[in-house]
Amino acid sequence: MTGKFINRTISILYRCNQRFFAQKLENYSLPLEVGQISSLMQVYQHPGITQDGISSNAGMDKGTVAHTVKQLEDAGLVFRQTDDKDRRVNHIFPTPKGLEIRERLFQIIRELHEILYQGFESSEIEEAIALLERMKNNMYCYFLRSSNYDVNYSEIKTGLE
Repeated sequence: MTGKFINRTISILYRCNQRFFAQKLENYSLPLEVGQISSLMQVYQHPGITQDGISSNAGMDKGTVAHTVKQLEDAGLVFRQTDDKDRRVNHIFPTPKGLEIRERLFQIIRELHEILYQGFESSEIEEAIALLERMKNNMYCYFLRSSNYDVNYSEIKTGLE
């Protein structure tokens, strides 16, 4: 180990991303909070996804996802449809109101990445993403070994492939 720590840089970058999103959501008067973005993005990318699917894909705990989906539903951005075969399972879809803001949200995300990637070559961006993915997988493996955390094993396998 080098003696240098990346967690502070990642934490600062995370807070900067949150601040950027908060400003943009306010500027465009989008009926969304920063913490709801990842769940809504999962619904856009996987219409009919379940709460467990969002939890797994976004690396969020199930309680947080349940609360966030309820907020998105209350805002009229998503709706739940009960599974025909298992009434305990709800599939989540974007509403017309949710679809109206989709392109603006993707535009904001593209703008963020344009800022993040300024001055980087394509190969550097790919390398940075690969290194961060490896770090993420190291953490997933740590949580898998720890009995105190509920991590979806398929999530870890998918990340390592």
